[in-house]
Amino acid sequence: MGANYIISISAQSSAPPSGRPRAPAQVIVLASYRQRVADVERDRILDAEWHRLSILVAEALCWRDPESVEVVEACVTRLERLVRADWGEDWGAR
Repeated sequence: MGANYIISISAQSSAPPSGRPRAPAQVIVLASYRQRVADVERDRILDAEWHRLSILVAEALCWRDPESVEVVEACVTRLERLVRADWGEDWGAR
């Protein structure tokens, strides 16, 4: 939970210069900032999963056993789900 808006008031001086009105406070909507944080987090998760896949493929190439292939398949399945969610659920309909 948290605030959806914050009010930004200049902290330069507590009183406006004589004869001039104080500049009005600005209301800053936080939703756009939160969306950017969510996008960065989603990218971080996708990057980590792609990195994990590259490591698993290198290990499977080395070991060449069925268990390694199964682990790669599971990672690809997770990655496919994440990528489809990132591109939107209707991606598969294209």
